[in-house]
Amino acid sequence: MAWLDREIVVVDDDQGILESFDAMLGDEYTLVTMDNGFEAIEYVKSHKPKLIFLDIKMPGMNGIEVLKRLRQSEVDAAVVIVTATTKAHYEEEAEELGITGYLHKPFEVDDVEDITRRVLH
Repeated sequence: MAWLDREIVVVDDDQGILESFDAMLGDEYTLVTMDNGFEAIEYVKSHKPKLIFLDIKMPGMNGIEVLKRLRQSEVDAAVVIVTATTKAHYEEEAEELGITGYLHKPFEVDDVEDITRRVLH
């Protein structure tokens, strides 16, 4: 499998969450982590990863806005929303934008691995 087919982007402003994803997936996949939506949009548009784990609540630009901009740019990556918020309108809006899944923090390692395998294999 080509290197880019195994690239995962994780966008979260919580360094602990980024480190958790690295511990879960970093040995098997190429993991690119970033802590803000602006950087994520530019990276994803130019590198076109197949899978993105995206936090909703981030300073500057929230995950829903990032997702909207990615969809407007015709980025077709699988996007999994990762969040601690329980606000139903975020989940509904994300689903309307074509997400692959929704993980509530704290999430289980098995859930992250299952989604990753389903999308990348």
